[in-house]
Amino acid sequence: MTNASQYAPVELIATEIDEDAVVRSDPDRTSSAPVVLLLHGLGSNEDDLAGLVPFLPADFTYVSLRGIYRYVQGYAWFEMPMDPARPEALQTSAAAVESWIAAQDAPVVGAIGFSQGGALALQLLRRDPHAVDFVVNLSGFPFPAPMPGDSALAEMSPPVLWGHGGMDPHFADGREEAVRDFLSVHTRLEEERRPQLGHAVDEIELRAVASFLQRRAADARA
Repeated sequence: MTNASQYAPVELIATEIDEDAVVRSDPDRTSSAPVVLLLHGLGSNEDDLAGLVPFLPADFTYVSLRGIYRYVQGYAWFEMPMDPARPEALQTSAAAVESWIAAQDAPVVGAIGFSQGGALALQLLRRDPHAVDFVVNLSGFPFPAPMPGDSALAEMSPPVLWGHGGMDPHFADGREEAVRDFLSVHTRLEEERRPQLGHAVDEIELRAVASFLQRRAADARA
């Protein structure tokens, strides 16, 4: 999304999710609540988005995963910047998350991703519109090239909340409009745009996430 010189290289360290690094809001796995994945951003780790859990509805169990690439002192889901000619760059992580989901006893119904994690959450839907029921994309973006599953995704149009800042450099030079256009065509988009926010999440955005999840839980009960 920005100049390649701004990014360090990534190193693939696994092709599967590290179960020892998974952080669960229900570590004893006693809850029967459906699971929502938490997918961190570039250079972060599984503890990052787990910090949001106290502010999210208790209707779900939240499970935070670690990226399969090493990036500086943290982890990543793919190399940056994205190259539209290399869709395979994101597919290794998507396949790893799909395999992890398939191995779970509890249903995985949603994904919340920040930045790279948001791109990965959207990629799950682009590979299979039934992969999860909904996505929360925080400061994230779809892979910037068409995918074979895009038409099926547009037909199904699952609910997606896109929260982002109006001062986020990742959405400069027309990229904000491009992300909005993609999500409007392919999903049932809800947008929370914070005009003075950069590449981050603020309290108002977090309240929007909680409301979105509460409505998804109500939909499931209906």
